[in-house]
Amino acid sequence: MALAAACVGLLASAAAFGGDRIAQSWQELSPQERGEAYRNYQRFRKMPPEQQRRIERNYDRWQQLPPQEKERLRSNYREYRDMPPAQRHDLQRRFEDWRMRRD
Repeated sequence: MALAAACVGLLASAAAFGGDRIAQSWQELSPQERGEAYRNYQRFRKMPPEQQRRIERNYDRWQQLPPQEKERLRSNYREYRDMPPAQRHDLQRRFEDWRMRRD
């Protein structure tokens, strides 16, 4: 069951920014969602420990957000996802530039 909980957590964190439905338990997942969750879990296990910790911290922060903030972020992600590729690439480039100046 620990594997199932971890997979659901990883699926939920991935779905948090783009999914309209976050499963509350492994049993609620469709076979396709279970497969996706398991593949996410396998990728997670192959990551370096620091990257795993970063993902876990991000997920913990996500869980602490108020519902309206989660919805605002989901809306922003949907808007980003629906951008034309060139516009999305430009936004990514500007974000990376900003991040490099900040660090």
